[in-house]
Amino acid sequence: MKIGESSMNSTLKIVRKQEIIAYILLIITMVIWGGTWPLGRWLVSEEVGGATIPPFMIAAIRYFLAIICFFLILKFKEGTLNWQFAKKNWKILAMMGFLSVTIYQAGYLLGEIFTAASDASIMVATNAIWVVILSSIFLKTEFFNWKKAAGSLLAFLAVILVVGFSPNVEVLNRFLGDILILGAAFAYATYTIISRYFLNKTKSEAESHQPSSIWIMTWVSFFGFLTTTPIALIISPEYLNPLCYISIPPRVWIGIAYLAFLSTIGAYTFYLEGVKRLDASRAAIFQALVPLFGVLFSAIFLQENFDIFIYPFSLLLVVLGIILVNIKKNKKVD
Repeated sequence: MKIGESSMNSTLKIVRKQEIIAYILLIITMVIWGGTWPLGRWLVSEEVGGATIPPFMIAAIRYFLAIICFFLILKFKEGTLNWQFAKKNWKILAMMGFLSVTIYQAGYLLGEIFTAASDASIMVATNAIWVVILSSIFLKTEFFNWKKAAGSLLAFLAVILVVGFSPNVEVLNRFLGDILILGAAFAYATYTIISRYFLNKTKSEAESHQPSSIWIMTWVSFFGFLTTTPIALIISPEYLNPLCYISIPPRVWIGIAYLAFLSTIGAYTFYLEGVKRLDASRAAIFQALVPLFGVLFSAIFLQENFDIFIYPFSLLLVVLGIILVNIKKNKKVD
């Protein structure tokens, strides 16, 4: 009995250690992702940060750097890029890339030109709610219950509160910026639904290759880069000349490096490692910390106004909403 108890205690210690590591990794991830919001505004707004380059070029360069790292990581971890499977499924991967890279980056970077980073970080958190609503409509495995309805309502109340009463009114066009950010959140939610459909489809086909998260992220980023770059070069044809990249301000390169290496590669890797040690729904709740860090960093580094009622109350609504939509009913085991 004592041997059994000792073994159980040892197992519990290992589980707790893994959970602590997961919490640390996920919090670091949310800090990095929270930092992308004030960084994004500093990067694209000349009034805030100074001389910059067109938003689509920022996105194209970011993903050019990111996909090089992703391909190297994928090759190292899995020993193959499995490009044959990517070729077979190029249409759905291209759609996922277009939504999660091209459309999302357009909404994120263009939106931050017009609205405050604090507002944007809260608005984009509605992504979790859009996922729930779209899942209930398009995925047979997901159902819309009262908890999800209540969580969705709380998140929408947060959006109304931010749009209507944000203290950061000294921006170019807050309403337009908020709409663009919401569009980015909706695009990413649609990408999430398509990715779930893709994974469900491959799982149902026993003979099919079962793609890993890093494989999907690598090829989605690659196709997203392919759809984003032509748009960037059409808008800014001068960047067809390699010498133009020499004249890009150093601060822009620093910002792009943060987005490419820390936010896209580093944080995503940390997130996957965290998810391995916790179940996906518990890990998803940590995403509620992103707007919290986004608002705090925006107040600290951009000196944006921080309303002691509007932002805390909006954040509370978003956090409660995300928690509600991620709660799963525990089933008793006989």
